[in-house]
Amino acid sequence: MLLTNDDVERLERLGFHRSYFSREINGWLELKNVDGRCAFNDGRRCLVYEGRPEGCRSYPVVHSGGRAVIDGDCPHGEEFEIEPGSDERLVALVARLKSERRKTK
Repeated sequence: MLLTNDDVERLERLGFHRSYFSREINGWLELKNVDGRCAFNDGRRCLVYEGRPEGCRSYPVVHSGGRAVIDGDCPHGEEFEIEPGSDERLVALVARLKSERRKTK
């Protein structure tokens, strides 16, 4: 899950250090997984649900090929519908992520 600068700032305000929940890969800030799950998942629930990243808020709707689709890897994907406006919201999120990407050598 990619993180926006706003996601990082919000999670830091909740008292978490960015090294706990994120890592940088090829200029992208990514949410860390620990033991196969999100750093904020304690095995039962999300510890930061109200402050979770934007990508988590829209999941299992993801951006693919310029449009919103249900993530095929989500075991509960058939329980969800794509809401009107999802394409535009995800395109805007992808544009923001691209503009925030750090340049790598």
